[in-house]
Amino acid sequence: MVTVLRTVDDVLSWAGLLVEPPLRTAVGRLPAPSRDVAELQLGRLDEDPPGIRTRAALSLVCAGAVGGDPHDAVAGAVAVELVHHWSALQQDLFDGDLTRRHRPTAWSVVGPHPATLGGEAMLALAFDVAATGDPTRRVPRPVRQATRSRQPVGDPRPGNDGPPTAGPPSGSELPAVDGTPAADGPATGERGDEPRATRDQFIEPPDERETRDRVVDACADGGQHRAGAAPVDRAGVRVLGDTVQQLLHSQHTALGAALDTTTTRRRSGSDLLRDCITAVEQRSGALLGCACALGAIAGGGDPARVEQLRLFGVRLGLAVQFTEDLLGIWGDPDVTGRPAFPDLRRRRLSLPVAAALAVGADELTELLRHDSRLGDADLERAAKVIERSGARSWCVQQGEDLLAQALLALDLAIPEPAAVAELVALARWSTRHPA
Repeated sequence: MVTVLRTVDDVLSWAGLLVEPPLRTAVGRLPAPSRDVAELQLGRLDEDPPGIRTRAALSLVCAGAVGGDPHDAVAGAVAVELVHHWSALQQDLFDGDLTRRHRPTAWSVVGPHPATLGGEAMLALAFDVAATGDPTRRVPRPVRQATRSRQPVGDPRPGNDGPPTAGPPSGSELPAVDGTPAADGPATGERGDEPRATRDQFIEPPDERETRDRVVDACADGGQHRAGAAPVDRAGVRVLGDTVQQLLHSQHTALGAALDTTTTRRRSGSDLLRDCITAVEQRSGALLGCACALGAIAGGGDPARVEQLRLFGVRLGLAVQFTEDLLGIWGDPDVTGRPAFPDLRRRRLSLPVAAALAVGADELTELLRHDSRLGDADLERAAKVIERSGARSWCVQQGEDLLAQALLALDLAIPEPAAVAELVALARWSTRHPA
């Protein structure tokens, strides 16, 4: 048998073709206000750099790495993308970023409160996709409350002592759970009364009962039941939930380590560096680890292989973040889509900054404590201080070491030969072209 190895560009394009359409479909079925925020956050995926498809590509290839069908990993890849965009929207808001990849950030267009609600809708949608395995399932819209008919069903006029007619008019029904509005006009019958719902319809619409039963069946048989084309797996939902918790903890850690006058006076540089690395592992590492684990779970991998592929993703995510943070100081604005020295401008505690503070770069501390706006000369001076401290070269070396650790974890997962070649190529490429 001849195995044809694809280039990184081929793998990224293939992942985009499989994941982007269902991702768009899933987002398009959100209610209008949330949908507008989500679509604004996603932007035009066809105009984005290929690096943003890395998570999807890792999920799909990891499914094949354990001998499974990559198509079964599409729902998990969509869920990871939704969680990523929720986290990115939240981080943009916390950091006050006005642009991302040459576009205005969602919160800067619609405001912080609508953006927050839209992000929560994406997060809820991610769990819906992961639990049902169906990115195209319509998100239920709020069920209309039953209103008292403008005219009683029974005739209360004098001379008519009969009881009101019991039950709903023939043919009446609630709006469909899939969001299809109820038909206009009166329900079937002679009278023009508004449709009414029975108690059972209010408690649990039929479509929701069907969805619930599919999930219950999946739990009963160990998560191997398939709803449609993709499996419903409790292990995958658990991985996604753990990832969200890590992302939230990462934001708490980052907020606690914010570089301001009080913090830098109270805490040592080594403490700040440790917190910074922890936050990165809980954010970038957790996301790529989740992408790899969900792919391996969808492919039917045993727990040991799933865990090794997750560790591969975690180490790779850390390596990618070291590259990202280096670009946050020395990156070309034409490539990053951000102004020069973006992380220094907002006094962000990035990895190079934390590393410089850990070795006692007092001049950098004084520069970043300055209350007034940092000018271009101040930013250039701060970048030179970081480089002279050895922090820049240390970050480069750490990125290389983490990539080596990722590849070791990949080797221990004993993946399929074709998949291991593609995963190695993706890993090396992503550390040079971070999203």
